[in-house]
Amino acid sequence: MLTLCLPTGRVLDEAVEVLENLGIPTLRLRERGRSLVIQEGEFRFLLAKPMDVPVYVHYGIADLALAGSDVIWETGASLVELADTGRGVCRIVLAGPKKVAARFLGHESRLMGLRVATKYPRIAEAFFADRGIQVEFVHLNGSIEMAPRLGLSDCIVDIVQTGSTLKANALSVIAEIAPVSLKFVASCKSLQLAWDGIEEIIGKFSSSSRKAGDEDGKAV
Repeated sequence: MLTLCLPTGRVLDEAVEVLENLGIPTLRLRERGRSLVIQEGEFRFLLAKPMDVPVYVHYGIADLALAGSDVIWETGASLVELADTGRGVCRIVLAGPKKVAARFLGHESRLMGLRVATKYPRIAEAFFADRGIQVEFVHLNGSIEMAPRLGLSDCIVDIVQTGSTLKANALSVIAEIAPVSLKFVASCKSLQLAWDGIEEIIGKFSSSSRKAGDEDGKAV
């Protein structure tokens, strides 16, 4: 039996669709109710908060997972990225109100002491450290966009899809930090212990991706 960990929340339906397209049974996943551990055929599915998915794989609880590249980076878990699904696409950005955005057009000294709200402290710290800018971080777990509006922070580092939530809070993108998408990941240990099952899934995904690419090429 192969154990797969999937993220709950906005990307769960996309993760389930990825598996469904590979012929993996997902009926019980779609009828999951409140259950967070679901067995279907030769598969056991674990539903975890996105930030916890890499942890379950790292410690060998799950053999394989679909995890966002944002949480892979943020947790720092030692994982092997096997394939990019191209699903759950969004991006990590630095955003803020106009008056703060204007400060980024000047000398770096004007940015010292900024207060940055984020649920990605590791990613945010790396971004500013690379630029030699010392800032203060406020770690929040949700509704990050409210922070500048309420005076809790000067700007934010967060994920963005359409940008509508930023706009609703009078924020705009100051800098693009990284693209985000769902990726198949495993640990080195699970690649040894559950290689056959993992190889079959990744092989099917690679084959379907090549086929889709060939069809797109013919259409052009």
